[in-house]
Amino acid sequence: MSPRAGQYQRREYNVGHAHCDREWVPMIRILSCLFLFVLWHSSSLGASKYEDSVKELAEGVAAEAIKMKKSRLALLDFVDSTGEVTPIGQFLAEELATHLLVAGELKVVDRKLLIATMEKHQLTHLDTSQAKAAKKVAKALRADLYVTGSYLEIPEGIQVTAKLIGPYTVYPVGASRTIVPKAGPLAALLKQANAPKAQNAAATSSESTAPVLSAHENELYKVSILGISKQDDQIGLDLLFVNRTAHPVKIGCQLLDTYLVDEQGEQWKQDVAQNREGLCTRGMELNPRRQQHASLSFLATAKPPKGPVSLHYHETSPRPDRVISLDGLKIESAPVVEPDAPPTKDAIPPTP
Repeated sequence: MSPRAGQYQRREYNVGHAHCDREWVPMIRILSCLFLFVLWHSSSLGASKYEDSVKELAEGVAAEAIKMKKSRLALLDFVDSTGEVTPIGQFLAEELATHLLVAGELKVVDRKLLIATMEKHQLTHLDTSQAKAAKKVAKALRADLYVTGSYLEIPEGIQVTAKLIGPYTVYPVGASRTIVPKAGPLAALLKQANAPKAQNAAATSSESTAPVLSAHENELYKVSILGISKQDDQIGLDLLFVNRTAHPVKIGCQLLDTYLVDEQGEQWKQDVAQNREGLCTRGMELNPRRQQHASLSFLATAKPPKGPVSLHYHETSPRPDRVISLDGLKIESAPVVEPDAPPTKDAIPPTP
């Protein structure tokens, strides 16, 4: 083959290759546009399904309330499968409240007003044990029904259940359920909730290894005695309270009926002067799922304890007039700090 023929063949190949490239460019552009359209359409469809599902939940709640001729609702934060209030639960409750307000058929109590009123009447959760407090809160807010909710993550999405609770019986009187797709802000909240929590795990393990002398646990809180010691004429008690609920809890005790007692019945009352701002006078507020230390001080001037004692704890809040006994407390004496010995004559340096 001559050099000129080879040059013609290479030129023909390059021209053909360029022609093929020009044919593929429009096709690639079309495919790119189709891909972007499908992506946009799927996200829009997901958002549409999300709105439709929340709207369906709101319509179910509204239908139940209207059927009972109720018009004013108090929405509590939704909880997860363990009964804990989470950012997802708060978000779902706010979304439901918004859709109910937009529909315009019902009124919804303001969230901040609801929380403040629940704290005022010491309503921590809705069950028959707090029926009186639930009735007072509903009356103060002029609420016809409470709405509580829970959610569960399933493969199809988030299964959300809303229950309508009667304020006088504290029993469910209606319900609505839907499956919300994992889209929009909910997807971001789920990603955050499922992220590893190394710091929380470390905190839990350190808390579990803390020494506990005696403890009591009920459905609302847990109290542990971490230390008891005597110094001079005072016996000090170090306590740790843990809120086990998804709502704030007010902790309080009766000053004159919370005391130490030994096996012979000898009692040591609280030092009023040392407890004017303490647990049995002002009390303390525990945030949901949080813990806080407290201390009690008892007088031991006449006859200090010689053996194990028990704490007779008369609760005033959150469970009025309940008595707890924490036994087996052995008092440790505080280390005595000896004063410095005066210098001897030999130790005094001679004056020049």
